Amino acid sequence: MLTKLLKYDLKYMIKNMSIFYILGIFFAITTRIFFSLEQSVIVNIIGQISVGCMFSILANILINTIMRSWIRFRDSIYKDEAYLTHTLPVTKNDIYNSKFFQTLIFFIVGFVIIILSLFIAYYTKERWLELRSLISSITTGLEFNTTLFIVSFIAIIFLEVFNAIQCGFLGIILGYRKSNNKIGFSVLFGFIAYLLSQSIVLLLVFIVGLFDSSIMNLFTNNILLDTKSLKILIVLAVIIYLGIILLMSLLCRRELNKGVDIE
Repeated sequence: MLTKLLKYDLKYMIKNMSIFYILGIFFAITTRIFFSLEQSVIVNIIGQISVGCMFSILANILINTIMRSWIRFRDSIYKDEAYLTHTLPVTKNDIYNSKFFQTLIFFIVGFVIIILSLFIAYYTKERWLELRSLISSITTGLEFNTTLFIVSFIAIIFLEVFNAIQCGFLGIILGYRKSNNKIGFSVLFGFIAYLLSQSIVLLLVFIVGLFDSSIMNLFTNNILLDTKSLKILIVLAVIIYLGIILLMSLLCRRELNKGVDIE
């Protein structure tokens, strides 16, 4: 039954997000074309319009994935659609799992589309070497693989934003138990959950710093981390965020199982 629930959730997201994916790729291609043409006033203006549209669409992919995930979560559990959802022979765990995987799938797709669009619009061997050189200058003396650094940076951003989405889910679950101003309480509880999750990240890094003086330097001075400490910090951040996402998921399931008041 989880598969059927997920199918309907994916259809909802495809219906709302596909236009952004298509436009993102389209404006990436037009940006590439106009930037490759011999430049004139008109070509340059059209190219700048195209790149502006591309970045606007890419920002909307990320924002709409987050917002649509929250709206889908609320509507299918607490609004009119919830009357059908809660009559199905499924557990609340199945309902939450469907929303979790739907969000994860489209968040990954959104990230892929964003990276692909930027690749289409800007990639040349020379620019890639320039980017590697820029990042290498940032990590000078760290002997850190540039590609690994980029991948690690993207992974941490991905996990942090996905954690924020789950905090929103928890906020909605708690907020819709209130008798009035449910949206306001949902935002408040979600924001508090996000602040607490970020505080846990800092606390755990601080605890590790008690045993590793180079990590503690993050809290005490401006000394750059050495290669070993930077790798430890990156791995630590990924593990902590994965742990928080798992615990937040368990907490959301537990709170959802306490009951739902449909509007």
